[in-house]
Amino acid sequence: MSSLVPYLISVPLGAFSSLIAWYILNHLIKPKIKFSDWISKLYENNVPFYRFKFENNGKRNIVEVEITAKLRIKGLRFTNNWEVIYLPLDNNNIPIIYSIKSKNKILREVPRLELSIIEPRYYKFLSEVIVKRINSGNITLEELFSLGTHAELILIISGFDEISGARKTFCSEPYTLNRIKEGIFENNGLEIKG
Repeated sequence: MSSLVPYLISVPLGAFSSLIAWYILNHLIKPKIKFSDWISKLYENNVPFYRFKFENNGKRNIVEVEITAKLRIKGLRFTNNWEVIYLPLDNNNIPIIYSIKSKNKILREVPRLELSIIEPRYYKFLSEVIVKRINSGNITLEELFSLGTHAELILIISGFDEISGARKTFCSEPYTLNRIKEGIFENNGLEIKG
């Protein structure tokens, strides 16, 4: 019986220690994405393009990052239904997003929406006029937001915590038409200049 006493103490103590370590790694010192409140609108050859900005202000880096831009439009075909269009980005795979709190600081990420290459599978939701504007490269995000009775854009970032290996997913608050602002982002922040 006395030989069981160390096991009766060490096994629960080890399980409790593991639980504490797991909690610290996954809840206290983890990556955290903060999104800008704005979508930046800029012009290239008099054609508008749009960018969004985010930063990892958590304590650890995120690796093998995938970014998705999901446009939800209510009332496009049926009054109360939401249709979803995934908008292409210029770079939706990023090898690593460094924490802005780390020594190896790298500027925040600023991906660009590529509206002229929306996949044809989404054309069934859209009018011929909109499809022609997409194919000609002249579609604007404002036009897409004005479709249906309500529209919103949600950014989804998914990647792995570089220490624990746990997959983390972060979603922005929905962007609406009034969240588009002309100008470039500040270098060291999430606001738009001007």
